[in-house]
Amino acid sequence: MAKKTEVKMIEVPEICPQVATVTIAGDSDLVLNKMNDVTVRELTGIRTGRAKSTEKPNVWEEIITSIHWRDGKPSEFSEESLEKALKENAPCISAFGLKKQLNKAVVRNKIETYSTAFDANVNIISYKGNGLIPIKFAEHFIDELLMQPKKGKPVLQRINRFSGWSATFDISYMENVFSLSSILNIINLTGFGIGIQSGTSSGFGRFHVEDVK
Repeated sequence: MAKKTEVKMIEVPEICPQVATVTIAGDSDLVLNKMNDVTVRELTGIRTGRAKSTEKPNVWEEIITSIHWRDGKPSEFSEESLEKALKENAPCISAFGLKKQLNKAVVRNKIETYSTAFDANVNIISYKGNGLIPIKFAEHFIDELLMQPKKGKPVLQRINRFSGWSATFDISYMENVFSLSSILNIINLTGFGIGIQSGTSSGFGRFHVEDVK
């Protein structure tokens, strides 16, 4: 006689994520330095076997395209277009990069052995879903650094640095897993000991929670 199979019903409760608006403010300058378009073209050319261009790179294209922009990068590359973009557009930090640093803080500060639960239950909501978080700032600087690559001659690199910066973004979270106060503590731990964007090993990109709504 065939054995009767018992079917176990699994009830999954409806999820009700909470949303909060968080403003972080810089405790040290913020460095924004993604791979610029000039470098991307050079690397793409090497991979596809194209000859290296002998044309002198546009310095302003290097500077401007090493930043993520809220409304897209300018169509022209000059000192004037950079100044206009800084006034009318907005430099941005990466929502993915911020979440990655928060996950790192969870493990480094021994809140959890792994960041899996935090990663699954806390989301950073970017500006219009574009993966970016605009910043406000008091001053912008272009730092010139002489970098020594593994091969070849030293290269002059220009870095965008912002002082007096802040950023506002929304978080959605499952309150039954991580309370808002716990999440804010994790954000503060990230800002105190890890930082965001480039140059964090040198102390750049440190921040604290300034406001919550």
